[in-house]
Amino acid sequence: MKKIIIAAVSLNNIIGKDETLPWKNSEELTYFKTTTLNNAVLMGRVTYESLKKPLHDRLNLVISNSAKENKPSENLYYFLSIIDAIKFAKKRDYNYLFIAGGSEIYSQMINEVDELLISRMSFEIEGNKHFPKISNSIWEQKEVTEFNSFSVERYLKRF
Repeated sequence: MKKIIIAAVSLNNIIGKDETLPWKNSEELTYFKTTTLNNAVLMGRVTYESLKKPLHDRLNLVISNSAKENKPSENLYYFLSIIDAIKFAKKRDYNYLFIAGGSEIYSQMINEVDELLISRMSFEIEGNKHFPKISNSIWEQKEVTEFNSFSVERYLKRF
C-alpha cells in the first residue's frame, strides 16, 4: 500500500488557523476528492472534526488520544496510533493511504511516506498551523500540475 501525504499549503507554508482551513477553494477541494476517492484517508481528530462528517466513499481513519466509537456503516474508525491505522488499512487491501493532516500528523509522517502531493495555493495567509519543511535531501520534486487557483507539486523520495 502506497502512503501519500496530500495537503493544501499556502505560499508561506500555512495549512490552518485556529483548527480550520483558513481559505475556501472549491477547485482544490474537487482535486482532493477526486484524488482520494475510494481510498483510505488518515487524519488527526481535529482535522476530522473540522470536516463535520466522514468523507464519502473513503475509509476514514482518525488518530485520537482517546478511544472513540467506530462507525463501520460510515467507514469511520478511530485509532490511538498511526501504526495501528496503517495496519488496519493494509488488511483491507487499499492501494493508497492518503495522509490528510493536520500539522502534527504531517510532521510525524513526512519522511515515512512514499509520495507528497502538495496543493500550493497562490497566496500567503495568516495562520498558526504550518506544513513541515520538505527536505531536498530526502524529497525530489518530480512534476508540477497547474490549476486555475493553485498548482500541485508532486514529490518522490530520492532513495
